[in-house]
Amino acid sequence: MQVFEHEKISVGQDQFLPEHWNALSNHKKLIDSGVITLYNNAVKFSEFVGVVQVGSLTIEILPKIDRDDQGKSKWQNILIEMLRECHWMRHQTFDKAPLRIKHNSILEAYLEMFLNLCEHLLHQGLIKKYRSQESNKYALKGKLVVALNIRRNLVHQERFYTKGTIYDRNNIFNCILLKAIRLIPVISGRSSMKDRVNRLLIDFPELPDIRVNYETFRDLVFDRKTNHYKEAIDIAAMLLLNYRPDIVGGRNHVLAILFDMNKLWEEYVFRQLRNSLPDNWEIEYQSRMKFWELNDKSREKGVKPDVVLISESKKATIIDTKWKLPDDNIPEDGDLKQMFVYNEYWGGQHAVLLYPQSYFSELPEYIEGRFADKYKGVPAHNCGIMKISVLDKENLRLNESVGNNIFTFLKSKAFA
Repeated sequence: MQVFEHEKISVGQDQFLPEHWNALSNHKKLIDSGVITLYNNAVKFSEFVGVVQVGSLTIEILPKIDRDDQGKSKWQNILIEMLRECHWMRHQTFDKAPLRIKHNSILEAYLEMFLNLCEHLLHQGLIKKYRSQESNKYALKGKLVVALNIRRNLVHQERFYTKGTIYDRNNIFNCILLKAIRLIPVISGRSSMKDRVNRLLIDFPELPDIRVNYETFRDLVFDRKTNHYKEAIDIAAMLLLNYRPDIVGGRNHVLAILFDMNKLWEEYVFRQLRNSLPDNWEIEYQSRMKFWELNDKSREKGVKPDVVLISESKKATIIDTKWKLPDDNIPEDGDLKQMFVYNEYWGGQHAVLLYPQSYFSELPEYIEGRFADKYKGVPAHNCGIMKISVLDKENLRLNESVGNNIFTFLKSKAFA
C-alpha cells in the first residue's frame, strides 16, 4: 500500500484493516514522535517517509511536492535515489543498475541489500575473535577455577572446571547478523527472500540468540578487522531496533523504517552543493554560533543555518532548505526571522529559502525579497525565495544537477 506524506488513510481503505489500526495505536514510539496521528478508525502520516509494516501489510510513505502529482512509482524511485545519494541507503552494493528493477517496496530494497552484504561476508569468511569460556572438562586445559571446581566436581573428581580462551566465530558482530537474517522471513513474504535466508542459515555457524538494544550498537567498536561489517551492521540495526513484535496477537508485528523528509532534502542539497563547489569557494554545513545564554552561562542557545556558501570574494550566501511549498510565494514568519538572524551573524547580504519544485527547469526559479531598512544608511539584507527542480528532464529520476544549477544562478546574480 503506497501513500504520500501527510496523507490520511481510514480503516477499510485498500488493505488497511481494524487490526492494523489497533497495532499502530499501541505503538507509543510512533505516536509520541509525531510520525503518525491517530483518529477514530484512521491514521494520518507526517513528514516522515519510508516504510511502516504492520503484520503482512506494508505501507510505503512517499515524498510529494505537488498535490496533483499521483506518480507513486516515480516518487518511490526518487526517494530511493535520494537515500542512496545521501548514504542513508549505502550504495556500494546498491548502485544505479538495481534502481531500474521494480521493488515492491523500499523495505524489500533494504532487505536485498542486507542479504547481498551477508553473502559477501560469508564468501570472504566470517571474522573470528577471542572469547573466554568456562566449562567442565575431563582434561585439565586452561586455568582451573578452584572454587567452582570444588563445588561442582566434589563427587566427579575426574572432571576439571576450567576457564580458557577460545578463538572462534562466536562474537557480537556475527550474532547480530544472524539475528537480523532470522528476522527477514518474519517481515517478508517473498519466497525468493526466504530461499536466500535458508541458504545463508545453512552456511552460518551455530550461534546463540542474543538480545539487542540501542546500547548494543552504540558500544560496538569497529577496527581494521571489522570495518567491512559496518554497512551490514547498519542495516541490521535499522531492522532490529525498529521491529516491535506483537506479543498479544502474535501476527501484527510492526516494523518502521522512516526518515524525516526535511532532513533528507537538506542533506541532499548540501551534498549536491559540495560536489559542485567552485574553486576558491568554501561551504559550511550546519555551522553553529551562540545566540543567547543565561547570565551564569549555565545554559545557551545557538543558531545553525543549513548551508553557508562563501565565495571567492568572501561574500556569504546563507541557504536554508524547506521541503514544502510557500503559499503564494510568501514564506512563514518564523522562517524569515531565522534568515534575518543568519544574515546578521554570518555577515551575509544574501539569504535564500530553498524550496523543491516538481517540474524541470535548467535554472532555479528565484523571487527576490529583502528585509526592510530600519536605519537610514544601513543596507538591507536580501532574502529571496528559490525553487529548484527535484526531477530531471524526463520527469522520472532525481535531478543530479542541483548544485551546478544553483552555483550558475548565484554567479549570474552577482551573489559571488
